[in-house]
Amino acid sequence: MKTINKVILGTIGVLAATLAIARAGPAGPVDKEFAKMDANKDGKISAAEHAAGAKAMFEKMDANKDGKVTAAEMTAAHHAVTGHAAGKGDMSSEDKIKAVDANGDGILTAEEHAAASASMFAKMDADKDGFLSKSEMAAGHASMMKKDAK
Repeated sequence: MKTINKVILGTIGVLAATLAIARAGPAGPVDKEFAKMDANKDGKISAAEHAAGAKAMFEKMDANKDGKVTAAEMTAAHHAVTGHAAGKGDMSSEDKIKAVDANGDGILTAEEHAAASASMFAKMDADKDGFLSKSEMAAGHASMMKKDAK
């Protein structure tokens, strides 16, 4: 009886590991974003690294380099910023701007984007150690974008 239980538990363990590997698949958007932001490659993102990544993102979106991003600019830059086309479940650019537009004018300034980035970092840093792990970043982005963490 004990041998049968060990075989069953071992089989369940192997199946669980196989499913986890299969579900992981290729690097996802958060993995790629994390790798880009982790400038010193220490496996965690500091507030400074996160701010630098957010600034680079803003600069990609600001097509006319006026220090402001419109919904049209954000939409046009989506693929360049994220590495993939916008999906049906993604927030619209208008909604993303509305979520962080401090003065409510429908345009995102560099200052508003930086402030929102700092706020996002603080919310994602679940253990409050001053750094983001890959899992904190994935969970934070999923929560803010109303998607399940992967």
